[in-house]
Amino acid sequence: MNTRHRTLTVGALATALTAAVLLGSGGGAPSAASSAASYSVAWSACPGAAAVQCGTLSVPLDWARPHGDQVSVAVARRPADDPNHRIGTLFFNPGGPGDGAAGYVIGAEKFFSADLRARFDLVGMDPRATGGSTKVHCGVPVLTPAGTLFPRTEAQFQALLRHNREVGASCLRETGAFLGHVDTVTLARDHEALRTALGERTVTWLGLSYGTQLAANYAQLYPRQTRAMVLDAALEHSLPEVVQVADEIMSSEASFNRFAQWCTTAAACALRGQDVGAVFDRLVRNAERHPIPVPGAMRPVTGEDIRMGAVGLLRFKEPVGFAPGLSWPDLSQALARAVAGDASAFALPPADVVQDGLFSQLAIGCMDYAPQIRTYGQMRQRITMARQLAPHLQGASETWRVNYCIGWPLPPANPPRTLDVRGVPALMVHAVHDSSDPYSWAHSLAAQIRGIAMLTRTGDGHTSYHTSPCARAAIDRYLIRPQALADRVCAE
Repeated sequence: MNTRHRTLTVGALATALTAAVLLGSGGGAPSAASSAASYSVAWSACPGAAAVQCGTLSVPLDWARPHGDQVSVAVARRPADDPNHRIGTLFFNPGGPGDGAAGYVIGAEKFFSADLRARFDLVGMDPRATGGSTKVHCGVPVLTPAGTLFPRTEAQFQALLRHNREVGASCLRETGAFLGHVDTVTLARDHEALRTALGERTVTWLGLSYGTQLAANYAQLYPRQTRAMVLDAALEHSLPEVVQVADEIMSSEASFNRFAQWCTTAAACALRGQDVGAVFDRLVRNAERHPIPVPGAMRPVTGEDIRMGAVGLLRFKEPVGFAPGLSWPDLSQALARAVAGDASAFALPPADVVQDGLFSQLAIGCMDYAPQIRTYGQMRQRITMARQLAPHLQGASETWRVNYCIGWPLPPANPPRTLDVRGVPALMVHAVHDSSDPYSWAHSLAAQIRGIAMLTRTGDGHTSYHTSPCARAAIDRYLIRPQALADRVCAE
């Protein structure tokens, strides 16, 4: 169904949606109507992957009105390789928000162990607003040549606020009511509809990063339908926004410092033997004064672009095949090239590039989080805090992007809150030196899940299933047979 709304003004639609959001997508128990509904998927072979089945599932636009307008979500299912020893269905979410899971299931050989492929039907959904599912539409690009997330003046802050409002108003105008129903609780209910469509009594969960938030919300809503779950790299959703951003600022800076130390001796570092912190600071400072031209980019590369870009390149210590270009060696090479005048690794895409992925991330994020910043004075205090906590990155982090939600036309449908998950066998896996999700978040989220086991990886990088053979083996064992851990620590 086409969810765009063309008749109401933005103001009137926002007022109507505010009431619907506050009443419809909260963390309460599912309604009797939603639990009694029937769902189905018309499966067919996925293009290029005959052994994997693809399809779409129709779900309510608003779960408070299960018989109202519907939207569609794209799903993929890979039947277990060993049907005689099949355990059941494994729901998977790779993170984000904004990343779909269907593609991971289609390419399962790259992402899942042989044991999981043998024992489970692997099922992935592109959450609403992502991938092949019903999309969010916006008429104003998120990124602009003059935009900044670190305004230095009142005028720059007002420009950020004005642009955010224009983006949000365009999304509300072009997307309609759907914009208010892309929060994580709604996505969890979509997954319960998928379980029903599959005819499974229970499902098992493997959630990475943002997927931990999605899986934990599902388990709280549907504990009896959750056989077990593994949460890899916890995203903590109960913290005050300023605490969350401060935590991640420090975690990102600590990872940068470990990267710089690694570069002193690592053969894979293109800046080996140099004072990487000083090189980075000088590059950022020079780019602030004289942005570096990059042919075809949206704008010359600024110091802010380098700092924010570095955060993404810190993600994995070693190169990962399915995520090329996001490792410490890649960051060292990008910095070395930028020092030599080629800053293309940090350049924003051309202005005419479709920004659908950014619209999805923004919409989902703004329905789960609300920035505490309202004035330039508050922004100035936040930037001062960031520089004190992170002398190199100066606040650059994933959570800092929540500032795009300042001025969003709708309140969060699922604002930060504490969970209380009971009766679900669960394992938490987290790296001590995760650049994106601080290690403390794992223990904070674990305190909200009764009886959860904890596996600590002592190494670097974001998530563990794809980067640590030790953690991968422990996760596989737990998913196949949830039980007490033989060892609670994994080395790098």
